[in-house]
Amino acid sequence: MPHAPLPDWLSTLAICSILVGIACFVYILLDQRQRPKPMMSIMLWVWPINALWAGPLAIWAYRHIGNGSKPRISHASPPLPAQSSKPQGDEAKPAMMHNMAMHDMPMKDMPNMDTSNMQMPMPSPTPSTAPTSTSMSSMPEMKMAMPMHMNMDMPAQMKMNMPMQMGAKKPFWQSITAGTLHCGAGCSLADLIGPWLFAATPFLLWGSPVFGEWALSYLLALAIGVTFQYGGLIGMVPETGAALWWRALKVDSLSLTSWQIGMYGWMAIAIFVLIGPMSPTEPIFWFMMQIAMACGFITAYPMNWFLVKAGIKTAM
Repeated sequence: MPHAPLPDWLSTLAICSILVGIACFVYILLDQRQRPKPMMSIMLWVWPINALWAGPLAIWAYRHIGNGSKPRISHASPPLPAQSSKPQGDEAKPAMMHNMAMHDMPMKDMPNMDTSNMQMPMPSPTPSTAPTSTSMSSMPEMKMAMPMHMNMDMPAQMKMNMPMQMGAKKPFWQSITAGTLHCGAGCSLADLIGPWLFAATPFLLWGSPVFGEWALSYLLALAIGVTFQYGGLIGMVPETGAALWWRALKVDSLSLTSWQIGMYGWMAIAIFVLIGPMSPTEPIFWFMMQIAMACGFITAYPMNWFLVKAGIKTAM
């Protein structure tokens, strides 16, 4: 049974909200191409998918919690050319003479060298340990290759050239937010696909097509959500194969179910109280789904908090 005509302002609001979500989706997709890749490649899809319903809030989370917080990749300076093989024969003599002169020159007489921050000790060469050639220009690379406990006093300029392999640990609430959105991306993708599948093959559950559609969307969300969780666990836990799939199912089932409860709760209010039955061809349906996803996040967040605190789920 179709719903009553909607006010013009509500229809306009629905269309604008959908367009904003799509614009935020595209923005994050393009911006991610200018950032270093995250540790979990699946997060490349988590942020833009959530932007479809969260809009600017998803961009804020992406910029403060996700990959958007990393500095942009600079393409201004070309990469340094690879070092060529060692010169042979007569070509090696000028380089050897230069290196020997640099080695014997007192530090104070070295040209264009700032030695105020150089704290790496320079032991006197012995017959057994002295290198055949030592280029002072290679000292930063030698410093970077040293173990971390020997690298505490590295000058700031040298540290700036080192890639950031690990960022600072996130606050707990940010980790829970990222984990909840990771779950929500699977649910959102399933709820984006499910209505169209149900429209093609409708069926009744408990005498209602609404419950039939919800059942299909839940199973689809479970399949996609577990796949997302599996992709996030690869390489981070010792399990592989079927054992890893089982772990992903155990980790994600409670979080995903709590998300769907919030989503179904709002859609029940929209369908049975506010608007009436809606079709996926109508903008109002997707506007209500955007609000439903926000409700899903609200109900899934405390569940993810509990799962991490209980050690069932790993903080992201």
